[in-house]
Amino acid sequence: MRKQMHAQKEQGFTLIELMIVTTVIGVLASVAVPNLLSSRVVANETAVIATLRAVATAQAQFVTTNQLDVDGNGIGEYGTLGELGALEPLRDSGSPIGRNLLSASVATVQANGWASHHGFHFALYLPDAGGAGVQAIAANAASISAANAQVHWTCVAWPATKGQTGTRAFFVNEQGLVLQTRESTYSGTAAVPPAGAALLGGAATQIDLAGLAANTVGADGNRWTVVQ
Repeated sequence: MRKQMHAQKEQGFTLIELMIVTTVIGVLASVAVPNLLSSRVVANETAVIATLRAVATAQAQFVTTNQLDVDGNGIGEYGTLGELGALEPLRDSGSPIGRNLLSASVATVQANGWASHHGFHFALYLPDAGGAGVQAIAANAASISAANAQVHWTCVAWPATKGQTGTRAFFVNEQGLVLQTRESTYSGTAAVPPAGAALLGGAATQIDLAGLAANTVGADGNRWTVVQ
């Protein structure tokens, strides 16, 4: 009798039991993984919207306090991410601003000129003499028009991997409204939003346009809506 009980204790799962367990795990994973990815996307995009609003606030403070005046006409100009974060010297003085208006994590750009965090890439643009958006980095300082930079700037954000780190692309400019599009295929390093993607009345590369594609189709051909 003791031998029979001992033999029963040594028995493992039957094949049917293992199949049932495997099936249950598969079902749970099929439910949990999409929910986890969805939660991650929501968290990333919420952080991105807050970041773009912080950029807009920093630019408004930067220009109204005349932190930068390359042409010396007494009118302030908009800055690069590095200038806003006091990580780069100002284009007119060669020294950084005394107090950063953006955190270092937001203002730090990589070699490609983009900032990357929250599963998104960010690119800030300032206008050249023709009003086209120039990537706002120190290396492009000579191409940035001081006169046009008194009036215009744009910033775009798009997923590092669409569908995994985010599903929407975002846009903000000197008007301060954050716009979003769900229609675009912007993703990673191969599909990057143009500087004037959510503007109206010109080419998608132009940022000296007054029209904002709020709840309509923008210069890039995608429909943009205002983030509430």
